[in-house]
Amino acid sequence: MTERRIAEDEAVVKALEDDLEVLRAEYGRMLHYAYRNRSAYDRLSYLFAAESFQQAWKRSRYLDQLAEHRRHQVDQITATRADLAARIEQLRERRDEKTTLLSGQQQERAELDRDKSTREAALARLRKEEARLKGTLRKQEGQRRELDAAIRKAIEAELKPKSGGGAAKGGKLDLTLTPEARELNADLEKNKGRLPWPVVKGVITSRFGKQPHPVLKGIVIENNGIDITTEKGATVRAIFRGEVSSVIVIPGAGKAVILSHGAYRTVYSNLRDVTVAKGQKVDTKQALGTVLSEDGAALAHVELWKVTADGLVKVDPAPWLAQP
Repeated sequence: MTERRIAEDEAVVKALEDDLEVLRAEYGRMLHYAYRNRSAYDRLSYLFAAESFQQAWKRSRYLDQLAEHRRHQVDQITATRADLAARIEQLRERRDEKTTLLSGQQQERAELDRDKSTREAALARLRKEEARLKGTLRKQEGQRRELDAAIRKAIEAELKPKSGGGAAKGGKLDLTLTPEARELNADLEKNKGRLPWPVVKGVITSRFGKQPHPVLKGIVIENNGIDITTEKGATVRAIFRGEVSSVIVIPGAGKAVILSHGAYRTVYSNLRDVTVAKGQKVDTKQALGTVLSEDGAALAHVELWKVTADGLVKVDPAPWLAQP
């Protein structure tokens, strides 16, 4: 639009310059003619030289018309000059406007390019972070499956009938509880909702069961227990008295301790080190080990299993803990 208007103004300026040149030429010829014949333009002499009054009147009228034509020529030249100057000023303003507009467009384009580069860099970082999170998720899922299999194997090995015993036949699990185990089992159930937390300070950051991934859209994760974010190097302790039935080592995921409480088993995993041994009896709040810190995060993972006639059942530990 600005280019078209500038082109139109340039055409008008060219036409005005041509008109001014023509007027200047005509006026110059008129002055030159008047100069060469200046004696003939002595008005009185010219009038008195008339042969009659009629001729003198005509000569007087001619001289008036000639003077008026000169004045008109001067006015035309003056007006053309003024119009030309105005057009030139308008043209200059529009060129300045175009320059400013182009400068603004260039700045805007540069800003858009910078924004695009920033967005592309941010997108690349997000994709890289997404790939890292997916890799971490695959690793955690592998460790979770490995831990699940190890826990199940340890509990089943513990419950297998002993040689020569008559408590169970045909390789079935021995579900018989001793009087002490029944009492422990009953005490645990009575204290549901009042059990101490496995760490002194912490917050549940991943709950039991299936749930959407906190960052990755469309990804569903399944937690067999609860994850408690705590302080780095925090001590993990028993939520109820019992006996250490197993100590498990998960390559790349630290260690795990399984405590037996009658028909229930509590599992404490993601431990850096363990301070108890298999067969050892522990009290409520007794230290079992310290939490493993990875990537700046300290997570204590706790699971609750129950031995039933139908097999091993995973239970949500959160409702068993006292409200913080």
